[in-house]
Amino acid sequence: MSDAEQSEPKSSLESGYTAFEIWKYRPFIYVQEANKVWIDFGDSFYRASELIVDRLVKGQGFMEIEGLAAVFLFRHYLELALKRVVVRGRALIRLDKNAAWEDVKEVAKIHILSELWKLVLQDARPKIEDRIWNSYDIEFVEHCITEFDERDKKGFAFRYPKHGGERYDYDFGFFRAAMEHVHQILDGITTCLIEAHAENREWEETLREEAGF
Repeated sequence: MSDAEQSEPKSSLESGYTAFEIWKYRPFIYVQEANKVWIDFGDSFYRASELIVDRLVKGQGFMEIEGLAAVFLFRHYLELALKRVVVRGRALIRLDKNAAWEDVKEVAKIHILSELWKLVLQDARPKIEDRIWNSYDIEFVEHCITEFDERDKKGFAFRYPKHGGERYDYDFGFFRAAMEHVHQILDGITTCLIEAHAENREWEETLREEAGF
């Protein structure tokens, strides 16, 4: 057997207990020269949570182990999704006028979901038409945010012991449906803001061309 073959670890299912085996370490995180601009961190947390919850609903895995991580992952997705809505709202001065990108401020390091929702209502809600905003199930999102605030206001309960997570049980069947519902609502709101920004930019470019600039 070659050195390369000896140093190539097998999965735990194939090799069993490996603590006493000597493996040759090699890096598994590689730094690229350019950023992968297509990566969506929020969606990454959402999809990971979705996969875990799907297994739990089927009776696979353990609620007290993977379940805890799944709830944390979704909560973190929710935090990032709300911040994205806020930033996209700040990219508009009003529905029909874009802000300069250099003037768009990132969201402060806020982890309390209800505080982030207040920023959504302040910085994004006025830039969305009433008929569109009211067509989404906003009340459901608000209930979800309120529940997380009551159970895990600072985002510690599902990450660290002795912060309340030991007392919780979960309805993962409904949680799975609620996750997707909230994801679709926030994704729809974000898309509205992105499309408004794109339409404004296109209109501004048309005006500049007509003016000869």
